[in-house]
Amino acid sequence: MSYGVVILSVVPLRAEPSERSEMVSQLLFGDTYQLLETSGNWLKIKTSDCAYEGWLGVKYHHPLSESQFQQLQQAPKCLVRDFLLLLCDNQTQQFFPVFLGTSFPVPDGSGQLMLGDRTFTISKTLQVDAKPMQLEDKQSMMLQFATKYLHAPYFWGGRTPAGIDCSGFTQLIYKSIGIAIPRDASQQINLGTVVDFASEAQIGDLAFFENEEGRIVHVGMICGKDCIIHASGQVRIDTIDETGIFNNNTKQYSHKLRIIKRLF
Repeated sequence: MSYGVVILSVVPLRAEPSERSEMVSQLLFGDTYQLLETSGNWLKIKTSDCAYEGWLGVKYHHPLSESQFQQLQQAPKCLVRDFLLLLCDNQTQQFFPVFLGTSFPVPDGSGQLMLGDRTFTISKTLQVDAKPMQLEDKQSMMLQFATKYLHAPYFWGGRTPAGIDCSGFTQLIYKSIGIAIPRDASQQINLGTVVDFASEAQIGDLAFFENEEGRIVHVGMICGKDCIIHASGQVRIDTIDETGIFNNNTKQYSHKLRIIKRLF
């Protein structure tokens, strides 16, 4: 079995082994994965956090031994909660940014982080991310994290404040409280329990929306009474009711509600 880790800020994951293929997701610095197969200069991989599969250019691959991979999996993690965090690659002595939502093992006391055979210096002190226990703590943490993405442009497959899609957004929100959920809305809808009425939804619930053919095409997070935060054109807050999302700018419904699910 072969493994790898991302040592760049962000890299694309594609549907097929081609630069012309659509980008289905992005991997962030510190993300690990398992290699499934190769095709020329492309690697089919499965991510460690949610078992999402796609094609990664070999130029982005940084190999890990099985023991290095297992060590990274078991290490306590911290999460970047600022828009950007500067890291220094100790090998090249070059600084580069990593984005909000990036996670990696907690650096040592001198700010050193090792990913496989590469070492990085972190520009600020980061603590182990403790999982909030009380419902109110989880909801508060999710809201604080989610609202940092407000006005981020919609970008199919994106997972950063520079561009993000609806399910990448909800996946990262749950990551902020230590819960790993699948990458796509069509997978996320299979989690949790049904909330019978939109009026009974609470902060943290996920609302799913369908097109005319009944296919799940959108997801967002309930962020208050009759309010939803979601990535549509940009990350925004709109009104939600039993019909769907009412766009507060256009004064029209933009998405038809299928179901609301409670994950905790």
